[in-house]
Order: sequence, then C-alpha cells, then structure tokens
Amino acid sequence: MDNMLGEIKDVMKDNVYGAFYPDVEKIILARWEKMTIPLHCLGFALTPRFYDTRYIETLAPGGIKRKAPNADKEVMIGVMDAFKRIAENPEEEKLLRNQFATFNMKKGFFALPGAVMDAVTMDAVDWWSTYGSETPELADVAKKVLSQPISSSSAERNWSTYSYIHSVKRNRLNNKRADKLVYIHSNIRLQSRFSDSYKEGPLKKWDMNPESTNLEGSTSRLEDMKWENLEEE
Repeated sequence: MDNMLGEIKDVMKDNVYGAFYPDVEKIILARWEKMTIPLHCLGFALTPRFYDTRYIETLAPGGIKRKAPNADKEVMIGVMDAFKRIAENPEEEKLLRNQFATFNMKKGFFALPGAVMDAVTMDAVDWWSTYGSETPELADVAKKVLSQPISSSSAERNWSTYSYIHSVKRNRLNNKRADKLVYIHSNIRLQSRFSDSYKEGPLKKWDMNPESTNLEGSTSRLEDMKWENLEEE
C-alpha cells in the first residue's frame, strides 16, 4: 500500500490534478483501514526479501525510506496480534515470538550465506521450506500464511458453482448433498484439463473461453459426469 501511494504520488506530481493527491491518499487509506488485518502484517514480516540490506537502502516510490518489517511499529503490533490469535496457548505464542526473533535477527541457520542470498531470489514459501528447519513452528505458520491466495477469485468461483447447483429449480438440496456436488464438480473440472479433448479439438479449453459455442454442451457433459460420480459414491 505504501508503494502504491508512492507511485500515485509520483504520477500526480507533475499532473494537472496533482493538487488532489491528499484527497486521493485519504480515500485509499480509509479503504485500507477497512481491509487490513493482522495477517497482512504477519505475511509482510515473514517474507525474507524485505530484510535484505540492499532492498532497505533503496528508496521506495515517492522517495519514502524503507525499513525492515521488525523496525516498523505498526507492523510489529499486527505480528504480535497475529501470533496471539494463531497460538493455542501462551507457551506456543512465546515460542513463535522467540523463533521470529531468531529469523529477523538472522541467527543460526538463517545467517548462512546461502540463506541470505536466496532470501532475495527464491520464492518465500520455497525459502521457508529450505531454511526453516531450525524454527519448525514458525516455518509452518509462514508457509500457510504466505500460501494464501491474493484475491477472492477462488471463493467467488466456489460461490458461483453453488449458485449453479442450488438453483431455483433445484432448491431442495440439503447442505451435505450440495457440498458433495460442488466438490465433485470442481474436481471433475480439474481432471478434465488433463484429457486430450481439453488440449485439442472443438472442446479445447472449453471452460476458459466464455464466448465458445461449445461451452453449453461441455457444461452439460460435466454435469452428467458429476451425477454419475455421485451415484457411484
């Protein structure tokens, strides 16, 4: 969010609408206050590349000076809050705090030249899988947090599938059966992508092109397969 605001500020600086930047910033920050949760702070603080010295020394968009996540009070308040919510008891919470200190201070395994170098070039989840053995509990949290999808598209797609199955005409399904149908529908859809007909022919990538004239027929076939699987179950 800070980077985005900096980029907007740079764009508007020499623009005819430059005087309106404070209003734009106010709108964006108000929206961010509604969206932000401690998990965002934890994800930021557990990303290794944000502790790289060269990264910190580089000015952020808008000329803002960067600082490591553990040096940002707002971020650390969110991190502590996230640990409190994740931990099942005070002992586990204390363990996560201690392991986080080991990580951000680059002690032990995290001080290896390879770990420091890969922190910049390697994907964060891969990095934790490789170098997180010294702090296994924190590594598990990091991999789960950093693997979260960055948008709600997967949830939206799931709700769309539910509305397709539990329709006005088919409205007497109970929750358990509807869940099964959604599960089967989603898995058959994934399995169909490995078939030859999905890669070549008239049904090629039928679920990727909404303007395809074969979409309706393919969807009907998918529904037939779904009911067949449910009956077998």
